Amino acid sequence: MRDLILENLKTRFAAYDDLALELDDTALDARIDVPKHKSLKEHLWCVVGARESYAKALKAGAWQGFACSMTALSTDDFKTALKSSAVGVVNTANAVQDWTEEHDRLLATLSEHEVMHEGQIIRHVYAVNGGLPPSWKWA
Repeated sequence: MRDLILENLKTRFAAYDDLALELDDTALDARIDVPKHKSLKEHLWCVVGARESYAKALKAGAWQGFACSMTALSTDDFKTALKSSAVGVVNTANAVQDWTEEHDRLLATLSEHEVMHEGQIIRHVYAVNGGLPPSWKWA
């Protein structure tokens, strides 16, 4: 299970990296008039924080709570944080010696989180008349 989920996650991680290459600060802050809407900046902050948090959980073998290390939120900050948080998840998952069902659950939940945000980001980007890279296969 781990290998399959990790391969899927790596594909999604690469798609987020592709998106980051096309970002500008205006796109990060754009808003649409929908209740409880989040900006692209807020979505990406949550994606990075979840990756960091799930890497900690994978290392510990159980959920340790949510935390995001990002304190600056520019396009360059997101490019760096998306890449480093993806590497952190993959390296941590590969380093776990005693893989359990709980590790499978944690990795699967992270995958669900990535795709859930991806769907919301697709809606957001199209609502502000933006475009998405081809790697965003759901778009």
